[in-house]
Amino acid sequence: MTEKSPKRLPGRPKHGNDDISIQQTIIQTASQLFMEYGYETVTLQQIGKTCSVSKPTIYYHFTSKPELFKVAFTTMLQNVSRLTSHILDQAENLESGLVRLAEARLGNPHAEIETMLREAEPFLEPAQIQDIRNAEHQIHEVLASHFQRAMDENRLRTDDPFFLAETFSTLMLMGNREDNLHKYGSNFSLGQKLVDIFIRGAQ
Repeated sequence: MTEKSPKRLPGRPKHGNDDISIQQTIIQTASQLFMEYGYETVTLQQIGKTCSVSKPTIYYHFTSKPELFKVAFTTMLQNVSRLTSHILDQAENLESGLVRLAEARLGNPHAEIETMLREAEPFLEPAQIQDIRNAEHQIHEVLASHFQRAMDENRLRTDDPFFLAETFSTLMLMGNREDNLHKYGSNFSLGQKLVDIFIRGAQ
C-alpha cells in the first residue's frame, strides 16, 4: 500500500517560484498603473484584473495599497539605479555614458516623483515615504560617484556631485514633453542635447 502525501491545509497558498512570479507580476502591473493614472485613481481590484489575480491574492502578498505602492515605486527606482550603474560602468567615458543613460531613461518617461509622492503621501506611513526616498537617493549616489571620479580626474570642474546628480535627474523629466521628442526626432538626439547642456552649460 503506497503512502499518501499529506494534504495541504485549505486556503494556504503554495510557496516557491510561482509565488515569486505572481508577486513580481503584481508589482510590475501596479507600477505601470500607478505611473499612468496616479495613486488615488488606481484600485487593487483594477490591478488584480489587469494581471489576472484576485484581490485576496494581492492582500496575501501586500498588506495594503500603500504598501504595494511603496514596493512598486522602490522597485522601479532600484531598477533605474541598476541600469544607471551598468551603463556608466560600461561606457567609454562619462559623456557617452550619460548620453546612453539619457536615451534609456527618455525612452521610459515618468511623472515627476515629487508630484506622485505628493498625491500618495496622505495615505503613506512615514517609513514608507522614507523607503522611497532612500531608493531615489541610491540613483543619485551612483551618479554622484561617477561625477566625483570625473572631478578627481579633472574631467569635470569641482562641484557638489550630489547636486549634479539631482540636476541630471531633473533634466531627464524633459522626456515627459512630447514636443521635445518631436523636435529632436529621437531619444538619442534629445539625450545628446540634454547631456551637452549639462556638461558644457549654455555658453
